[in-house]
Amino acid sequence: METIREHIEVISYKDTDKVHLHAHTQIVLPLSGRLILEVENTQQAVQFGQACMISSNQAHTHLAKENNHCLILNSLPVWDDSIQTEQSFVELTAQTTAYLPFLASLAAEPSNELRTYQALNLLEHLLPIPQENIARADARLAKAKHHLDYNFQNAWSLAELADSVHLSSSQLSVLFKRHTGMTPKQYLLKRRLSEAKLWLTSTNKSLDYIADKVGISDASALVRLFIKHYSITPGRYRNSNSSS
Repeated sequence: METIREHIEVISYKDTDKVHLHAHTQIVLPLSGRLILEVENTQQAVQFGQACMISSNQAHTHLAKENNHCLILNSLPVWDDSIQTEQSFVELTAQTTAYLPFLASLAAEPSNELRTYQALNLLEHLLPIPQENIARADARLAKAKHHLDYNFQNAWSLAELADSVHLSSSQLSVLFKRHTGMTPKQYLLKRRLSEAKLWLTSTNKSLDYIADKVGISDASALVRLFIKHYSITPGRYRNSNSSS
């Protein structure tokens, strides 16, 4: 079984390697020196200011005749590994090359996952990351939202929701954030609180009963969430908005 590599690595390529492939996407960005890369029988020399985009399961190899240091980006959250790039070799903008030293510095602190995740997401705007067809992306997002809208009382995990629409957790998070401005967790909580509002204004059910019906652990949690998000207790909200 293939070992999952760090998202960000800085390595030096030596000599040559046998043709191989892996199940994740990879981007090779030379920081210094020069090497020859081959992807699916297309060969090109690359150096600083250029990049090699390798889709998942694409056969590739290298030939390094001089010293080099390369920034390697594995399994980018913004690159759906089911989508293949149309161009393996690209020229980088000045803005992108200026960003590379910062990315390389993150290789020394792999434990800072949040910082790394945020930094890698910015690459969507700096590199020609292959994007999912808009209609297909909308369909996956709509399906995930439908699950949360109509099954909000269930104890959804991000991994479970992502698997239901055939995406990774990070890919689904990026898609949600891009189109709704919220994470799936935030979207689910908003849906639950909206439903709780309906129960409060249309019934006399207890807070424990309502919390259970909308997927919130108990009445105390419901009160805390209401105060945090609406600056009012459920009881006062009910008294102010009751239809009776």
